[in-house]
Amino acid sequence: MPHQDLNFFTEPGYLLANYGKLADPGGQYYNLAYQKGVYNYPPGYFLILAAWIKAFGLSPDSLLGYTHTIHVVFLLGLWALLRFRYSCSKVVSSLVLLSVFPFFHHGRPDLTGALWSVIAWLALPDAPDMGRLILSGCCTGATMLVSPAFGVGTFATLAALMMVDSRVSLRLRCRSLVIWLASAGLLFAGVVAIVLSSQHSWVIAYVEFTTNIGIRGREVNAWPHMWTVFSIVFSVIPFVLIALVPACYIALTMWRDRPSALRNVSLAFLGGAIAWLVLNKAQLLFEYHFMFPAKSVFLGVFSSWPKLPSRVRLAPLVLLALIGWYYQKADLLYLMSPLRVEAHGYAKTVHLANDNTSEVAVDSMYFAQLYRPWHTLDYETLDLAYWSAYASAIPPRFRGELLSGLPETPAAPSILVASASTIMELRLLDADVDVRGFRCAYPPEFFDHLRLLGHTWNLPAHPYAMIACSSSTQGGGYGDKRLSASSYPEHARTRIAA
Repeated sequence: MPHQDLNFFTEPGYLLANYGKLADPGGQYYNLAYQKGVYNYPPGYFLILAAWIKAFGLSPDSLLGYTHTIHVVFLLGLWALLRFRYSCSKVVSSLVLLSVFPFFHHGRPDLTGALWSVIAWLALPDAPDMGRLILSGCCTGATMLVSPAFGVGTFATLAALMMVDSRVSLRLRCRSLVIWLASAGLLFAGVVAIVLSSQHSWVIAYVEFTTNIGIRGREVNAWPHMWTVFSIVFSVIPFVLIALVPACYIALTMWRDRPSALRNVSLAFLGGAIAWLVLNKAQLLFEYHFMFPAKSVFLGVFSSWPKLPSRVRLAPLVLLALIGWYYQKADLLYLMSPLRVEAHGYAKTVHLANDNTSEVAVDSMYFAQLYRPWHTLDYETLDLAYWSAYASAIPPRFRGELLSGLPETPAAPSILVASASTIMELRLLDADVDVRGFRCAYPPEFFDHLRLLGHTWNLPAHPYAMIACSSSTQGGGYGDKRLSASSYPEHARTRIAA
C-alpha cells in the first residue's frame, strides 16, 4: 500500500514531467515556499520519477509498477553481490533477500536509493580498473542525489571498503579513493547545477535545504527512546544485537587478518552505520536499517563464515526475516483482500470538478486517482505547523524572493478526502470525533478493525474505505459541483460538525 509520503514525493515528479516545474504546492502546509520550488531533498528521485510518469502516466498502477520494478532490480542486484562478489551460499543469500523483501516504502525514494547503493557496490572493482572505479563513483553520487541518508551510508561504506583493502598499496588506495570521490562529487554537483540553473532556483534551493537541515534534520537526528517494547523488537534486536555487535566482534578479533573479506565487510558496514547515525539516528534505528545494503551484505558474509557452527549460522537471518515481515505485516494481512477493486469502487464515489475555485486535500492512498495539478493539498500535513516555523527561519534578505506573491498562510481546503488507513495510522479521527466546519460522509465499515486468523488487528478492515468532507462554510455539500457522494446515501452516515 502507499506510504503516507507518496503525495509529497510524487507531485514534484508529476509537475516536472508535465509542466517543467519542480514544485510541490500540495506540501505548502509543510513549507509555503514549496509552491515555487521544492529543494529540501536533492532532485535525483524527482528526475527519475518524472521520466517514469512521462512514459507511463500518473495512476495507481503506474506508481506501483515503478515500485515493483525498482524492488525486483534491487533484490537481483543484492543477490548478485552476495553470490558472485562474496560467494555466499544460495541458502544464505535467499535468507538475506527474504529479510529485506517486505520493505517497499511505496511512494518514497528509499528503495531507489538502496538500489543505487547496491549498483555502486557491484561496480566497485576488486582489481585496478579505472572504468569501473569511475562508474562506481557516479552511482554513489546518484545514490546521494536520490536519498541523502542512503548516500551518506554508501559513501562511508564503500570508502571504508576501499581503504581497508590490503591487497594494494596505501598509495594506490588513496589514489583510487580520490578518483572515486571526484567522480561521485562531479556527478552530484553537475546534476544539481543543471537542475537549479534550468529552474532558476539557486536561492530557493539554498534556503530550503539549509532550513530543512536546521528544523527537520534536528528531529530525525535525535536519539529515540531505545527501551520501549517497539524499539527493542524492531531496533535493538535486529540492528544492534544481530548486526552491530557481531560486526564489532569481527572487527576486533580479525583486525590483523587483512585479506579476510569478512573483516573488510564488517569494517565497511561499521563505517557506513556510524556515518549514518551521526546524521540521521531516528530513521536508521527504527526502520531504514532493514534496507541498508551494507548490513545485508555483512550478515550474508558473516553467516557464511566457516568457523560458525552450522546450526548457528542461519538463526540470525531467520530471526531478522521474521521481525521484518512482522514489521510490515499490514501488506501481508491484506494479501487475500481485493484492495484494487475496493480502491476503485470507493474512488468512484467522489467526483471533483475541473475548476480553479477550490482546494482539495487528499491523502496518499487516493493521490493518484484524485490529483488535480496545483489545487491538491497533502492531507497528511494539514495539522502540521511546520510552515510557520520554516517561514520564520528564512533569513530576512531572502524572505522577499521566497515568499513574494504567496499568501501569508496555506490555502484552506474546501474538500477533504482520506482513507481509513490514513485516519487510523495518524490517529486523526475516531467514531466520536467531528470534523469541525465540514459535512462528512463515510461508509459504516469505515471504523471496522481487521479480523483475521482469530485475532483483531489494529488495522482497518477496509483500508481504502473513504471519508469525504466538504466545507459547510463555503457552501459545499454532497451532490454539488465540488463533491458527489451519490453512491453513499443508502449506507453512509452523514454528519454536520458543530
